[in-house]
Amino acid sequence: MKYFQPYSVEEAIEIAHASESTFLAGGTDLVLHMRNGKAQPSGLIDLGKIPVLREIKEVDGFIEIGSMATFAELGNSELVAQNAYALWQACQSMGSPQIRNQATLGGNLGNCSPAADGLPPLLALGAEVHLISQEGEEFVPLSTLLSRTPLLGQNTLILGFRIPINGWQSGFAKLGRRRALAIARLSVAVAVEIDGTRVENVRVALGAVGRRAFLSESLGRVLSGLELNGAWLEKGVLEVQQIVREALGARASAPYKREAVSGVFREALASIITEGGTQA
Repeated sequence: MKYFQPYSVEEAIEIAHASESTFLAGGTDLVLHMRNGKAQPSGLIDLGKIPVLREIKEVDGFIEIGSMATFAELGNSELVAQNAYALWQACQSMGSPQIRNQATLGGNLGNCSPAADGLPPLLALGAEVHLISQEGEEFVPLSTLLSRTPLLGQNTLILGFRIPINGWQSGFAKLGRRRALAIARLSVAVAVEIDGTRVENVRVALGAVGRRAFLSESLGRVLSGLELNGAWLEKGVLEVQQIVREALGARASAPYKREAVSGVFREALASIITEGGTQA
């Protein structure tokens, strides 16, 4: 198998076009897929020597995160903690310290596991994905990108992500067999715009209840524009249970996850509101 280690994005794109090799981000999933025969790339393009892909910075009212930023780096970022709290929380609970030091946000999207920890928070936070190929560059809402099949065009590189800094509050929680080290069996990310005692806008994203993580636009509409109180929280619990019911249908895990999601939803909101419905 061929191995390439470019030092610029342009070089990486040229190599991909000429060799039809696979981009290597953190590799925590790809290496396992190669070992069990699920993936057999003709070559690997290691992105680890491209500095711009590891940047985490504020630019014109957005947090810009390079695709090679690791979960450990994101979890240690004050910029992320202050302005994208749900993502920061996901980074704290994702895998072991060794995995967090290796796994990247771009790799999380590229592999696109149903249980990917990074995707629900990005969806709830309204993230866009910065893509580049020989045809040019584009920003695509993550919710739109996740509806595409295939996810990425041939030889398309994930440059990074762009999250608006808009003052919304957010939270993330997941259910696993062992806390922190477990793959999520169910995850919820919530972002809310609060004005006084009203919840003006809500974005709720779920993971591990479908083929890919998804943003529930219907749930967001139902919970937006209401008074922030205990009744709002209970309404949210009932609605999110219905979303899980519809997403899982007759699957064996449906009854368990339908009940479990209420606790995960409450936990995701714990950093935003108390049980009584006031801001925490």
